[in-house]
Amino acid sequence: MNQRLFQLDQEWCMIHYPERPNGFAVMILGDHHHYVDDKTSFWEQHEARKKWIKDLMAKGYIVYYSNLYGANWGSGQAVELAVRLYQYVKRTEIINGKIHILTEGMGALVFKELYSKIRNDIRGVVMLTPCLSLYEQVQQEKEQKFFYKRLVKELAESRGVKKEDYEKVLIQSEHDYEVFKNIPIPLYIVQSYNVNRYKNQFPLIKDIYKHRLVRGFSTDLFYVLPEKRDSLGLKFASYFSLHEKEL
Repeated sequence: MNQRLFQLDQEWCMIHYPERPNGFAVMILGDHHHYVDDKTSFWEQHEARKKWIKDLMAKGYIVYYSNLYGANWGSGQAVELAVRLYQYVKRTEIINGKIHILTEGMGALVFKELYSKIRNDIRGVVMLTPCLSLYEQVQQEKEQKFFYKRLVKELAESRGVKKEDYEKVLIQSEHDYEVFKNIPIPLYIVQSYNVNRYKNQFPLIKDIYKHRLVRGFSTDLFYVLPEKRDSLGLKFASYFSLHEKEL
């Protein structure tokens, strides 16, 4: 693949270039373990996700993403870097200023805050197995001591607080998932049947979906079987193309 690595705020970022650009770009906001380093990225090394990128590129999309400080869990620092990344790519590449966004897992928490900062520059968003509520994720992880301790450590580090103070951060996020109900841009939620990492998010997804339908916002909910995941790149490209009529 034709690609370029670069750094913003000492965080590695990667951009993939299609052979025949269509003028549009997709920003990926990845999950908690989706790294980018000075040589490669999780999306480049993982076969299924690499295929998704290739499928998007085959349709002409520039695809880019950043390490975003690793397990950021939607921290303000990660959101600000995502804004800078958007501005950098818009400035340095020949693309339409209104982008598509693809999130996976924890990336939905970054998007939740990013939306208010670049709302007029987003065409639509695809959320794959999203983590919509940090509060609910912590409640789920309390069932497993090891994962709970790791999440608390990551949350404290990403917010620059002591472990014993993380509850203050958590309380503030109890109902913040509801912002997704009122974001008017097109939203496509893809839920994988075999992912238990974010199982507590399922009721929230259904709540958001029903609310958005009542409001008349463009919303789709798609459940994907494990054996069908390889085809998701083409589904993403097809969905994005629906929202490119207005330049």
